This record gives sequence, C-alpha cells and structure tokens, in this order.
Amino acid sequence: MSSNEGTSLVNVRPFLTVIVLLALAALALTFTVDVNIADQAGIRMVLPAQLGAWQGTELRFCHNAACLKEFTVDQLTEPDKCPVCGAELHTMSLAEYEGLPKDTQFLKGRYTNAVGAEVFASLVLSGRERESIHRPERCLVGQGNSINKSYVLDVPLTGREPLGVMVLETSRPLDIHSGKRELPGYYAYWFAGQGRETPLHWERMFWLGWDRIIHSVSHKWAYIAIAGRRDAAAQFQEQIKSFVKQLYPELSLNGQAPPPAGTGS
Repeated sequence: MSSNEGTSLVNVRPFLTVIVLLALAALALTFTVDVNIADQAGIRMVLPAQLGAWQGTELRFCHNAACLKEFTVDQLTEPDKCPVCGAELHTMSLAEYEGLPKDTQFLKGRYTNAVGAEVFASLVLSGRERESIHRPERCLVGQGNSINKSYVLDVPLTGREPLGVMVLETSRPLDIHSGKRELPGYYAYWFAGQGRETPLHWERMFWLGWDRIIHSVSHKWAYIAIAGRRDAAAQFQEQIKSFVKQLYPELSLNGQAPPPAGTGS
C-alpha cells in the first residue's frame, strides 16, 4: 500500500465511523419501541424584553389565509387576536405550523438597539417527533436565499469554553427600480439538548440516536437561531458574538450551562 493510499484511509476512516453510527441510530429510531420520551427541555423557552442594549418584542402571526399579517406583541391590545381580521394569533407562521408536528414549540422575537440595528431571534423546541428540527439550510434555500459561505464561529462565554455557533452567510435577490440587487444577510444557530450543545446537525442526530440506543430515552432538542444584516466589513460577526453572549444565560436552566455535545456520555 502506498503512503498516499494509507493517508486516504486515515482521512476517510472517521467519516466511515460516523456513517456506521448514524446507520445504527437510524435503525434504533425506526425499530426501537421501548423508549422513554423525556419532557424536560434543554433550555428555557423565553425571549426576554431586554438583552443588554437590545430591546426586544415577540412576534405573532395570523393564520387566516386571507390575512396572514405579522405583528409584534407591543403593537397588540389583545396579544392573541389579530387586529385586522379577528382571527387567533400564533407564535409561528402558517407555513411553519402546517409543516411541523403540532407539539412543536416556537418563539420568535425582533430586537433593535440604539443605532437602529435589527436582529431576529427564534427558539424551536421539538416534541415527540424529531421532524420538529431539521437543517435550517433547507428552509433558507426554499425561501429564496443563497448560502454563500458556512462556518463555525466561536462565541466566548464567561466561565466556560466558547460556544460553537454555525454561521451561514446568505444573500437574497431584490428588485429595486427594475434593477437587481442582493440583500446580504447572516443566519447563525446551534442546537441544545439535555447536557449537550452542538452547531452541527449530524452531531445532534448522532446524540439523538445514541441516547435512544444506549440510554433508551429520547430527549427534546432545541434549536436557537439569530438572523440579521451582513456588512462588508465583517462587523456582523461581532454582532453575533455580542447578541449570543447576552441571550445564552437567559436560556440556561438554573444558570447552568451544558457542556459541548461531545463531552456527554
């Protein structure tokens, strides 16, 4: 065997291991019936009204197909009633409601600061079915976005190692005065389960299968995301770090930060 062949095998072996483990997880998800469904979430489902210099308000959505208006809670006199058509308001859009299992929990919020910057935050908590959470890339592309670049950004947090956050640099075509422009944006997210965190979808799926196979339990996983405008000077990365540093402690259960996903057992 040549040295190049040996190097190739070394490089490929970790991926083969992951594939085998994921296959085992898939079999367990399909055929294991004696699995306890854990009700406790890995995060607090809350979007505070203030995060440092950021002022926020939750979003509400009308599901009346003839209306489909979107509101911030501070615009409403009745938080659960559409002021336009009188229909019930929800914490997710109609498309999301129709596409997700009905026991999925969802929160969305809009945050602004004194200089007019805007960040949208969302929390998604899975129910009994794992389809509540999937790769966000799929939805972003389906909504007309292009993903130009993706990478993990380390966000420094007090008293622990940095939190890995997946960042997607996106662009979306706009028609302005019959000309074409692109709206640059970012979408940053990570997943949180019982005692585990990861920015990687495949790693979340691995631990989901691992817990079912080894511990006979299916934990609820949460998906935390923020989105905003992307500037050419890459200052948006500092915005991500600053916002996540403010949001993260508010989501932690009893102030306890879970370790990264790979440190669980």
